Order: sequence, then structure tokens, then C-alpha cells
Amino acid sequence: MKKAFFPVVLFLSMALIFGSVLIAFAERTAGVAVDDAAITTKVKYELAEDVKLSTLKTVQVDTNNGEVTLTGKVHTKGQKKHAGKVAAKVKGVVKVHNMLSVVPKD
Repeated sequence: MKKAFFPVVLFLSMALIFGSVLIAFAERTAGVAVDDAAITTKVKYELAEDVKLSTLKTVQVDTNNGEVTLTGKVHTKGQKKHAGKVAAKVKGVVKVHNMLSVVPKD
């Protein structure tokens, strides 16, 4: 009877440890996703509030683990550079990938 009891205890212990690891990982991942969404919102807000960039409606912002990617179109190299600087100043931003395309006004 004692020999049959040991594998059951071992199995339950391993399941408990594995389950705890999964829960901890899921909570951390959910927290990162919430932080990324908050960063994206803050960057979009700062870009919209900036006098030099407020007229731009073609800039998209995506955040992954604190790294912000800017995509879309701007009219000048100066706007592209300035948008990157504005995004980099937002709290929580680790790095900015400025993938904006410069398309002059017609």
C-alpha cells in the first residue's frame, strides 16, 4: 500500500508545482498586456496633443513588451523624427521602432 501511495503523492506534487508556474506566467503576461495597452494609449495621446503632429491622422502605434512601433505616413523627415522623440518620452517606453514613411504633401 505504501508503494502505491508514493507515485500518487509525487504526481499530485508535480501537478501542483506545474499549475503554480502556469498561473504565475499567465498573471505576468496579462500584466504586460495591460501595460502595453496603457503605453499605446499614452503615446497616441501625446502624438495627438503635440502641436507639430496633431494634424496627422495616419500614424499607428503598437506596443509589445514596452517597445513601441510607429507606422503610417508623415509629410516630412522632421515630423518622423519628432514623432519618435515624443513616443520615447512616454513613461514605460523601452525602445521606439520608428517605421513611419515620409510622403510629402501633394
